[in-house]
Amino acid sequence: MSNREFLPFDFVIDRTLGDIAGLAIADIGCGSGTVTRKLAARGADVVGVEPNAAQVAAAEALGGGPRYVVAPGEATGLDSQSLDVVLFSRSLHHAEDMDAALREACRILKPGGRIVVLEPDPDGPFTPVMAYVDDETAVYAQAQAALEAAVAAGLLERGPALRYATKYRVADVSAMLADLITVDSGRALAEADRGAFEAAFSAAHIPDEKGGYIPDWSRMDVFTRV
Repeated sequence: MSNREFLPFDFVIDRTLGDIAGLAIADIGCGSGTVTRKLAARGADVVGVEPNAAQVAAAEALGGGPRYVVAPGEATGLDSQSLDVVLFSRSLHHAEDMDAALREACRILKPGGRIVVLEPDPDGPFTPVMAYVDDETAVYAQAQAALEAAVAAGLLERGPALRYATKYRVADVSAMLADLITVDSGRALAEADRGAFEAAFSAAHIPDEKGGYIPDWSRMDVFTRV
């Protein structure tokens, strides 16, 4: 089902960025701060940037060390050349203007700073199941195209990349559907697609002692600000 190594997030950060203690990092599109708190726990000076004020309020209520600002990735309001790392954790493809978000990341980075982009890899077994509820393969491709354009324009230099898998844990079809809709209330499963969705889920789902999972492929790319 998966020919990729399953890796925890902390290990992925270690492999791609090394020791981040003391680094100034912006987590763009941070949501409720799950990744932001993990970075802070590793000693980084982290600011989470999120356009949804309710998500920021939830992140602040959970504490954990980071500070947060309510702002879009295209206009963070952060100081120019003030950061060592800008992270887009599964958020670049959600930006209204991906090119502008990358230009803003370059603005707030110090010369030689790094942009880290974690995006879903649509070639994995998770995407064909999710596609019945929300097919995001086009915007995944747009995110990669925006990165290539930034490299071609001389804004970024491509560095190391990591392809790996995580375990999307879900016990059954109903639980997955509820989870996907909770994340985005605009998602829906057409009744005509229900049988195909259930079949795709059964083909991808791997039962285990914790209830089962679907391998979720990811790609993490690191770029240097030129």
